[in-house]
Amino acid sequence: MTYRHPSVFAAEAITIDHASGGRYELAYGAAWFEDEHRQLGIPFPVLKDRIDAFEEAVQIIRGLLTTDDFSFEGRHFSVDHATLNPKPVQQPHPPIWIGASGEKRTMPIAARYADVWHCFGGTRELSEKSAKLSAMAEAAGRDPGEITRAASLSLEDDADTIDRRIDHWRDAGFGYLVCGWPAGGRAPIEEFAQRHLQ
Repeated sequence: MTYRHPSVFAAEAITIDHASGGRYELAYGAAWFEDEHRQLGIPFPVLKDRIDAFEEAVQIIRGLLTTDDFSFEGRHFSVDHATLNPKPVQQPHPPIWIGASGEKRTMPIAARYADVWHCFGGTRELSEKSAKLSAMAEAAGRDPGEITRAASLSLEDDADTIDRRIDHWRDAGFGYLVCGWPAGGRAPIEEFAQRHLQ
C-alpha cells in the first residue's frame, strides 16, 4: 500500500485483469518490510498510520473497481467523483486478498473487505484465528463463507508429509495454499503438480 496511491493501484489492477483475461488476484497489505522501503527511498510510516491508511486504501480500491463517480474523503487518501473505465473483467472486481494476523486492527479490515484472507501459522493457530475472523465478518454484516481462507504450504518436505498437511488444511476449512519456490527448484514443483494439480 505504501508504494503507490490506491487510485493508481486500482487502475493498474484493472489493466492487469484485462491483460490476463480475468485471472488477476489483487493481493494487498499495509506493508511490513522496512529495510526495502529505506533502500528504495520510500517513507515507512509508523504501524498505526500504515494500518489507518491501509483501511482507507482498501475502501478506495473497492469503490473505484465497482462504482462510477466514486468519492472518498479520508485522513490519508481521498478521491473526488472518480470513475475508472473500463471496469474489470471479473465482476464485481478481481478477488481482493488481504494478509492479516492482528486481531485488533488488520483482521477486522479483512473481515470487512477481503475476498481471501491469508495468514501464516499452523493449522491449530489459524483455525482459531479463522473462527475469530468469522465472528468479525458476521459483526460487519457479512457472510463468513464469502471469505476464502488461505495459508502457506512448504514444498521442502517429502510427498507424504505434504499430503498430510494438505489434508489438515482442508479439514481446517482452508481452501487455498500458497507455495513458495522450493530450494530444489523445478523438480519438486513438477512432482507436486503431478500429484495434486492434475
